[in-house]
Amino acid sequence: MNILITGATGFVGRHLVRKLKKDFSLHLLVREGSDLTGLEDIPAFCFKEDILALRQYLNKEKIEGIVHLASLYIAQHREEQIKDIILSNVYFGTALLEAASKSEVKWFLNTGTIWQNYESDSPEYCPVNLYAASKQAFIDVARYYTAVSPLRFMTLKLCDTYGPWDTRTKILALFKRIAETGEELAMSPGEQQIDLLHIDDVIAGFRVLIRRLSEEKEQGEEYVLRADRPYSLRELAAVFEHVSGKKLNIIWGGREYRLREVMCPWKRGTVLPDWQPQISLQEGISDLLQHN
Repeated sequence: MNILITGATGFVGRHLVRKLKKDFSLHLLVREGSDLTGLEDIPAFCFKEDILALRQYLNKEKIEGIVHLASLYIAQHREEQIKDIILSNVYFGTALLEAASKSEVKWFLNTGTIWQNYESDSPEYCPVNLYAASKQAFIDVARYYTAVSPLRFMTLKLCDTYGPWDTRTKILALFKRIAETGEELAMSPGEQQIDLLHIDDVIAGFRVLIRRLSEEKEQGEEYVLRADRPYSLRELAAVFEHVSGKKLNIIWGGREYRLREVMCPWKRGTVLPDWQPQISLQEGISDLLQHN
């Protein structure tokens, strides 16, 4: 099966490509200037705002499915970043949907975020930030394309992810740095909870949904991947200290909670069938430290 992947240069994308290329014929959709180091063996199409050329590529390569990971994540945006957020998270995907809906592509697997739901116990859409709002906007756009074409569209909402070779400045990367340097890290009071999922469990979820889509078992559904339980930042720091054997020099309460801080991750939504996390937080942190 021929699958097109966007966002292959990101953390999740690189891991996904590495695992999927053993079983599928992969193609990458990239933007100009993308760093394809380590991905040189995968055919790539550079999107230059030409939707017709993209549609012709999809047909020529007989692309059957699309995994859409590309996005621009900004937790708290500035005014000058609004255009880039919309271009990356709404326009780029819409251009791809336009091309896919007029080609032989059968399914489109979109990646969402639990940050589209600020209220932990509510099923209603309530974005944490503009990034999450733009992710929902794209899903709304997709409803038009599934109404006017046979394209099957699915969204897989992810919680926070972690694992080896992660270059993002996420919380575990900060813990690892201060464990090595001994420097102080000013943090919020640390009572907010975080749902962390190891990258191998995330990739397993994508594989399950790709299989279900290829078997034509899914249409217009939305699933969630989440860990067995959330941890407060204080609990997360304690687990990291236990696994690493190093004390973290954290100043709890050294900074305020940010605007619309998520104190408890979203608890609603349907967890992906035929999937469950396999890697505990302790095992995942150990794996992270060994590989990095």
